[in-house]
Amino acid sequence: MLNRVPNIFLIILIIPIINVAAAILTPLFPPRALNPGVIRGLFLTIFTIWFLFTQYKSNVFGKITIAFLVYIFTLCWLSDDFNTSIYIFNKVYIASILLLIGYHYVRNPLRFLLFQRAFLVSLFLLELYVISANIFGWGFATYKDDSVFFGETGVNITKYIVIFVIGIPLYLKTEKDKQYKNLAIVLLFIGVLITFIGMKRSAILALGFGLVMYSFLTPYKTRLVRSLPFIIIVVFITSPFYLPIILKRYESRQKKVSMTYQNLTQSETEGRVVEVQLTINETFNAGLDRVLFGYNVFMKKNYLGHKRMLHVDYMNMLGGAGIFGLFLFLFCYFKIYQFINRIYREMKKYKYIKELFATAVALLAVQALLSIGGTMQGLDLRGAILMYLGALASISSYYYLYPNKLEFD
Repeated sequence: MLNRVPNIFLIILIIPIINVAAAILTPLFPPRALNPGVIRGLFLTIFTIWFLFTQYKSNVFGKITIAFLVYIFTLCWLSDDFNTSIYIFNKVYIASILLLIGYHYVRNPLRFLLFQRAFLVSLFLLELYVISANIFGWGFATYKDDSVFFGETGVNITKYIVIFVIGIPLYLKTEKDKQYKNLAIVLLFIGVLITFIGMKRSAILALGFGLVMYSFLTPYKTRLVRSLPFIIIVVFITSPFYLPIILKRYESRQKKVSMTYQNLTQSETEGRVVEVQLTINETFNAGLDRVLFGYNVFMKKNYLGHKRMLHVDYMNMLGGAGIFGLFLFLFCYFKIYQFINRIYREMKKYKYIKELFATAVALLAVQALLSIGGTMQGLDLRGAILMYLGALASISSYYYLYPNKLEFD
C-alpha cells in the first residue's frame, strides 16, 4: 500500500510519530542538551520552510494562517527578550504550518487511511509508554500518589492521548481491515481508562466535551445506543481492576487541589482562573496600543508580585498580542469550521461526510478545552490537532469534488 504513495508522503506519515517519540524521550535528557525535542524542532522547522517555499499553494487556510504568523513574528521583534519570544513562536509556527501540510498532502482516501493509521501507531506508543512505566515503576508520582506512574512526562501525557482517542470512531468507519479495527477498539478503551486514571481535569473535560460533541453530530447514533449495553457490561466486569485506582487517585487529587479563591491566588499550578482576571485587567487598564497589540508576546507577565508564563492560550494571545492577535488566533479555527461545515451542509445526505464533520467539531471542542490548560508552549498538542483538522478538510474537499466515491450507507 505504501508503494502507491509518493516518498514525500512517507515523511508526512512519520511526523505524528516523531512528535510522540520526542514527547516521550525528551524528558530523559538533561536540560539544554541536544535532545530528541531539539532535533525534532530543527527537522520540522527546515521541513516546513521547504514546504512553504516549494510546495505550498495559496488556500483559504493559508492566508489566515500566514497572516497570523507574520503578525506574531513581527511582535517578537518588539519584545524585550527576542530570544524567548522567538523560541516559543517557532513552536507556534510549526504547529500552524502542520494544518497546511495536512490539507496539502492528505488529498485522497488512501492517504487519509494511512494518515489515520499513523495516528493509531502514535496512540499505541503513548499507551505502551504509560503501561511500561507502571510495569517497571519508573517516572514520578503525581498528586502525591505513587499508585500510578506516567513516566518522565508526567500526567500531561493524558492530554496527548485524548487527541488520538477522539479520532478513533472515524477511523473505525474508514478502516476495512478487521485486525486494525480490533486494535483500535482496544486502544480506545485503554486510552479512555488512562485519561480517567490520570485525573488531569483538562484532559478529562476535553475528552468528555469532544465525545459529547461527536455523539451529538455523528450519523451513527443508533449504533452507539445499541453498543451501550455491551460497553456497560465490559466496564462493570473490568471495574475491579481500575476502579480502586481511580478512587485513590481522586482522593489524592482532592487533597492536593483546593479550588478556593485564596488558594487559587497563591498557587502556581492552580492559578489559571486568576490568570484570566489579571490579564484582562492588565490589558484593558493599559493604553489603546496595549489593548490592540499586547506586549512582550510569549514572555512572562507580572503575576501577584512575580513573573509567570501565561498558560491559557486565550490569555497568551490577549496579553501578548492584544485583541488583534486573539482575533487572528480564533479566526484560524473558525475558518476550519466554516470550510468543513459548508461541505457538510451541501453533502449531508452522505453519512461519511457527517462523520468527518462530527470528528472535526469534536477536535475543535478538544482544542477549545485544552487551550485553557495551554497548548502554545509546545507544538505537540496543537500541532496534532491542526494536522488532523487539515487532513479532515482535505478529504472533505476530495469527496466534494468526487461525490461518486461515496456511498449512502
